[in-house]
Amino acid sequence: MLDISIIIPTYNRPEELQNCLASILEQTVLPGELIIVDDGNLEQIPLAGKLAKASIKVLYHKKDTPGLTASRNVGIGLATGGIIFFLDDDVVLYPHYTEKILALFGDDPSHEIGGVGGLIANTKPFTLKRKLFHHLERLFLLSGKIEGRVLPSGFCVDYGETGNQIDEIVEVDFLPGGVSAYRKQVFESFSFSEDFIGYGQGEDKDFSFRVAQKYRLLIAPEAKLLHLESPKMRFDKFTKGQEYVLGRYKFFEDYLGSQGKSWFPFYYAIFGYLLKRLLILLMSFDKSEFARILGVLAAIKKMHQLPR
Repeated sequence: MLDISIIIPTYNRPEELQNCLASILEQTVLPGELIIVDDGNLEQIPLAGKLAKASIKVLYHKKDTPGLTASRNVGIGLATGGIIFFLDDDVVLYPHYTEKILALFGDDPSHEIGGVGGLIANTKPFTLKRKLFHHLERLFLLSGKIEGRVLPSGFCVDYGETGNQIDEIVEVDFLPGGVSAYRKQVFESFSFSEDFIGYGQGEDKDFSFRVAQKYRLLIAPEAKLLHLESPKMRFDKFTKGQEYVLGRYKFFEDYLGSQGKSWFPFYYAIFGYLLKRLLILLMSFDKSEFARILGVLAAIKKMHQLPR
């Protein structure tokens, strides 16, 4: 049996962290090691006694400067397991989560598989409104039909966003963040970029897409968890709009633009994204959506100021 290390970055979410740890204790295959990287003020490790009773070694590391990718890299440096799982602190695992992911690594003696991802079970319902917007997204190369693919625009077909649920093991271009695991040997060549600060701009895609150039990445659809998105530490809509677009710009520049690919699909997708946000504003009458649009426009302005 492969040894497991689980890395959980956390930031002032003790209740959510406790629920996450409780679900780890219910796993059919327990980790040998749990690494908590704290960017906040965690007073004590939740369920410490139960973790010790289950023979799970707990390592705690306090960081002074918040940053998700930096926390993951710290955890990697501390991990000793052959398979390293990354979890967000506000997820709850189904009991067979670790077992289903480990099975794919165990069936790969040649170590061609570098990473395996699970799936979030509580995605938003695919309503008529979402279907209509999905058609718009496909038209403007913001999304596609097959989840886990990188498009010529540099945008990605995110998991749970198409209405076409993955129901078999498939190879993909990237893995979702906080729902994935990698062989330790992957980190001999790769680490998470610490250029990502604040709101998540796609650091999971940046990392896993690089790994996919050397290893196979798979989705294990039976490895499921709930993402009970905490309202704590969520960013304002201006920041979300700006950082989302800048993240896509960075991804295209680094991995497609550097290969000499045409920038037209990227700018075409940006136009489509701005159109989508405008339609949402008109349909919802939510004034906060106007802030997101301002963030998108700020990102477009900033893109033209960045060296390329």
